[in-house]
Order: sequence, then structure tokens, then C-alpha cells
Amino acid sequence: MGSFISSPQVLTRKVSGQFQVGCKDLMIDGTVLGDRGLFMRLYFPTDSEVTDISSFPLWLPKPQYAHGLGEYLGQSPQKMNLLTSTVVGDKREDCIENAQLSTKCDKWPIVVFSHGLGGSRTFYSTYCTSLASHGYVVAAVEHKDHSACWTYQLSEKNGELVEQPIKIKLIEKNEKNEFKIRNQQVGKRVTECVKALNVLEQLNLGTVPEKVLIGNDFNWGQFKNKLIMSSASVIGHSFGGATSLASSAYTTDFQKAIVLDGWMFPLDSTQQEQAKQPTMFLNIGDWQWNENLDVMKKIFPHNDGNLVLTLNGAVHQCFSDFPFIFPMWLAKKFGVQGSTEPSLCMQAAIELSLAFLEEGKEGAQKLKDDKFSNFITNEVYGREKFKL
Repeated sequence: MGSFISSPQVLTRKVSGQFQVGCKDLMIDGTVLGDRGLFMRLYFPTDSEVTDISSFPLWLPKPQYAHGLGEYLGQSPQKMNLLTSTVVGDKREDCIENAQLSTKCDKWPIVVFSHGLGGSRTFYSTYCTSLASHGYVVAAVEHKDHSACWTYQLSEKNGELVEQPIKIKLIEKNEKNEFKIRNQQVGKRVTECVKALNVLEQLNLGTVPEKVLIGNDFNWGQFKNKLIMSSASVIGHSFGGATSLASSAYTTDFQKAIVLDGWMFPLDSTQQEQAKQPTMFLNIGDWQWNENLDVMKKIFPHNDGNLVLTLNGAVHQCFSDFPFIFPMWLAKKFGVQGSTEPSLCMQAAIELSLAFLEEGKEGAQKLKDDKFSNFITNEVYGREKFKL
């Protein structure tokens, strides 16, 4: 179904590389991996030139994702149905479902991506498909710790697969056990990011994971000996930013981390102390605050390769697809667009991420100085405008 008030039907990439992008969902049963298993969308370079719109996956795979997002935002299912029918419609990601991995390179670098609170595996498709178009294999995890807007797992009952919903857990800000709950969630998120890395390693070895519930119809053997496992990175937004830090603290198999406007509250002291891999923090000055920055400040000195940059005139959701889902006037009304053009914010995030992944701190700093110094600074401050 189309939408009446809409931006373009396909969420086109903002910094396209030389490759088209393929994608495939992969869900693995929890009885094999323990806990609730793993659900992720894999984005990867492809040589496919398919242009049929039906080959591009829907941005909202099921209406329950919109209902869960509404629950997080305090909106009714009826209102979210109206919003999705009039605005979101059948918007699609800029990638080709079931495409084949490109044969133009011998091996591809890998990234694991962690969404924010109320997010999903599809809500960052602009960022993830852009990285994939530059030659990265990106595993976008959909977390089952009750922090996604909505997700599900499949389990076998009487020979049939039954869908079991996993809804978002709403926590009051003054909840006395808030830190304990959030820290437990970040622990589960780390487990899923590590599982995603392990699955990529299995695919690289030519082994298809056991008990695949979604993705059985795909040739996973094409990834054999095609992934560069020695330089894996982990990236996340907000709650996912804390997850990326905690994941790099848990295992040095993640060589680098990128924190997109990270929410530091869920991290315990051990996770803060052990986050020692080179990390780039891309902060939104108007969203950050002193208490959150104090935690970052403890982590900054852990590695000489760490870099902190602050975007001016941007909003917390500028790293997600939301600024591009709505027409500009509605994006401003909903607070997902600031005074800096969203496409410019996304371009900077993608190009700085690529520079950091490929050339480290020096490469990202040079790019910022040469191209984005008009709205990105090395100053570290939050909404109180307190300079550290």
C-alpha cells in the first residue's frame, strides 16, 4: 500500500559506494545458542542489478513493529496504523533481498550493528546499506532483551513454527531497579553481538549454523573464506552505543568500536574500565548531558586511538532512518530533524565511520577538519553547554 504524505518509496543511500547492496534475514533457534537465539539482517555488497521494487524489503516488515514503537512513544495502535498508512506506507530499504554476495573482492571486512532503545534491525538501513555499498558485510542485530520496539522468535510446536512476540519493556525513569534492569539488558545485547560475530565466523568457515529458522532458502555457502574476521568492528546508536562499548570490553575480537550518540547509563564500572579498544564517539551536543559525558570521559583516556566529535544542529535520531521516513515539515514537527540538514548529518556519520574503520583516529580527524568543520567540533559538551 502506498502512502499519502510521504518521502520517496525507497530509502536511498546518502553516501553510495561502488557496490549495490544485498540483504538477508537470519534467525537461529535459541536451543542451539542458548537464551533466545539470534535474529539479524545481513547487509552485503552484491553485483546484482535487480530494479524490481518487490525485491527491495519493506522497511516495516510487520505492523507490530509500528505498534511497539507506538507503545514506546505512548501512542495507540490505531494512531500508529494511521501514521503508517498515511506516511510510511510501503517504504522499502535500498537493498536487494536474496541477492548474491559480490565476487569483485576476495574478502570483505565485517561490522556488527546494535540498534537503540525502541529500534529494530531495519531502522538504521540508510547507515547500514551505505556501509555495505562501500564493501562491508554488516550484521544488524535485532535484540531480544525487550529493548527493541517489537520482535519475535519462532519455536517448533507439533512440527510447525509458532511466532512468539517479544515486546518492549517500558521502565519508569525513577524505577529503583532501573540500572540493574538496563545493565542486564546490555549484558544480553553483548551476548547477541558476540553470537552474531560467531555466526559470521561459522559462515566464513563454510559451516551453516544449526537450527536456522529464517534463512533456510539462502545459499550461505557463498560466504566461505570471504570474510575478514581479524578486523571485526562493532557499531551502535544510543543504547546500542553502550552495547558496542560493552562488546569491545567483553572481547578484543572486536578491534574497533563506534558509538553514535551513546547512552552510557547501562554500563557498569567493569565495562567502563575494560572498554579499551580504539573507539570513535559521534555525539549530538543538544542531546548529551554532563552525567552521560562523565562516563565517556572515564573511557576517553583508555586508548590513544579514541576520538570524540560533536555534531551541532543535529538530533539524536539523525543516525537512524526516521529523518528520511517523513517529509521535511513533518520530520521537524516530530523532532527527528534539527537545524542541520539530515542528509548532511548522515553523510558525515557514514564518511567519518568509514574513515575511522579504515584509517583510525587520524583519518577521521583529517576528514572532519577538511570537510565537516562547519558543524562538527572536537569540543565535548552536552545540552548544558558545559565544556570538558
